[in-house]
Order: sequence, then C-alpha cells, then structure tokens
Amino acid sequence: LDTAMDVDEKVMQINFFAGTILAKGIVPGMVDRRYGKIIWISSVQGLFGIPNRTSYSASKFAVQGYCEALRSELAPSGITVHVASPGYINTNLSQSAVMGDGKTLYGKTDATTAGGADPNDVAIDVLTRSSGESKDFMTAISISARVALWLKFFAPSVLHKLLVKRFLNSEEQE
Repeated sequence: LDTAMDVDEKVMQINFFAGTILAKGIVPGMVDRRYGKIIWISSVQGLFGIPNRTSYSASKFAVQGYCEALRSELAPSGITVHVASPGYINTNLSQSAVMGDGKTLYGKTDATTAGGADPNDVAIDVLTRSSGESKDFMTAISISARVALWLKFFAPSVLHKLLVKRFLNSEEQE
C-alpha cells in the first residue's frame, strides 16, 4: 500500500502490457501462417503472492491469466503459448529496482537472488521445455517455493500463516 500509484502502473506496463502489445503485433501473422510459438516469462511470484512484492506479483498473475486464455484462443490456429515461471535467478536486477516511492533505488542484491539459478541455465531450460509439450512450467524453483505451491492448493490457510510471518519478519528487519 506504500507504493506510489505511478510505480504500480510502471510495473504493470513493463511486466504485462508490453507483452500484450507485442502479442497483438505479432499474433496476426502467426494466425495467417497457422503456426507460431509464444514464450512468455512470468515468475513463481505470479503463482502465489509474496509479501513486499504486491505489484510485481499482480503483474505476473496478469501474465498467467492472459496466457491461459490466449492459449485456448490460439490453439485452433496452430499457435502454442508457453509460460515459464522461474524462481530466483542470479542477476543484478534488484540493484536497479525502484522502491515504492519510484525514486529510490533498492541498490543491493538479496541473498535469495544471489543464490539463484544461473541465467544461462534458466534460458536453456525455458527454450528446451518450450520446444516440447510443456505449456506452463516452473524453472529454477527452490524447495521452499515447491512447498508453498503445494500448500496453496492443499493447505492454503497454512501458506497464509507462513506468508504473514514472512511479512512480519521483514517489517522487523527494517
């Protein structure tokens, strides 16, 4: 709730609307050829909401829903839609991530990001799995993310309690 509205809008613009604009530009040609493959990168955070990543999670949930619907619409035209949902990847993205005020840079790499998967390995996995039958898949997923996804479906109240605890712990560290 502390994030400025223009920051929320920028996150949606980058993570969701940019892809929809691209899809609207290239899909008509794919439909004409009756062949094509769309590979969209989402995030494990688009499968369950993580505290302190509200806007990011929302943008990735939008990707998941859009691609799920688009997949059904394009299947009769021979076009496949794939969504890769990676966990943490060891990049410097968080170094230049803006904070909720839209001005301050985060400027550091979290331990989870630093311990994340190698970007080249993730790219190879995404391309390999997208060339096969995988439509929605996770890559570079930690054990804790796998457990969280399992809890989401089989014990959602337990996941909720764990996420609240994670939030409260993050508040104490600030």
